[in-house]
Amino acid sequence: MIRCIRKLFTLAVVLVLLAAFGYSVVLPRVLPLQYRDIVEQYAAEYGLEEAFVYGVIFCESHFEPDVISSADAVGLMQVTEETGKWAAAQMGLDPATIDLTDPDTNIHIGCWYLSWLTEKFGGVSETVLAGYNAGHGSVARWLADEEMSWDGITLDEIPYEETKSYVKRVKLAEQAYRLRLRLQAYLEETPLGVYADRTADLEGNEE
Repeated sequence: MIRCIRKLFTLAVVLVLLAAFGYSVVLPRVLPLQYRDIVEQYAAEYGLEEAFVYGVIFCESHFEPDVISSADAVGLMQVTEETGKWAAAQMGLDPATIDLTDPDTNIHIGCWYLSWLTEKFGGVSETVLAGYNAGHGSVARWLADEEMSWDGITLDEIPYEETKSYVKRVKLAEQAYRLRLRLQAYLEETPLGVYADRTADLEGNEE
């Protein structure tokens, strides 16, 4: 009986260590939480869920601050120069001095723009994401078309395949990050918190 208990205890310890290893080594590479302080700050400032912002960053750039797309979108949240300068002017920033490869600037403008789209499109996240990808002008036209939107708020049909796929990918990433952030918060409050702290240190060093 004692031997059996010892084996079960050993197995439990091994499972806990494996879980901790998976959390501290594997998960940060699959679902990074880089730039956490910046994301927290601007998500809170503009009334956005952190998981939503992380979902956009994950799908747009996979946390590469210097990446430039074929459409000349720049940085973590893939903001174009045109949108960046327009947004900066609306935000009271100097459009001539913004650096979209700077993580703080890029996330600041990206979160402001998501907030602006949220207000414009009635808080429907799928419509907001469509606007972020295809442009708010295109989405406004789709919403005005009864074949694409029955209520002028939600999109029943997205005519651009790229945008349709983008919305689905970001929503999936958002759900994954929602779970990731909950797990992070839970582990920080348990004896395994040391692994959560170690993970945060590792991710901070990657910035």
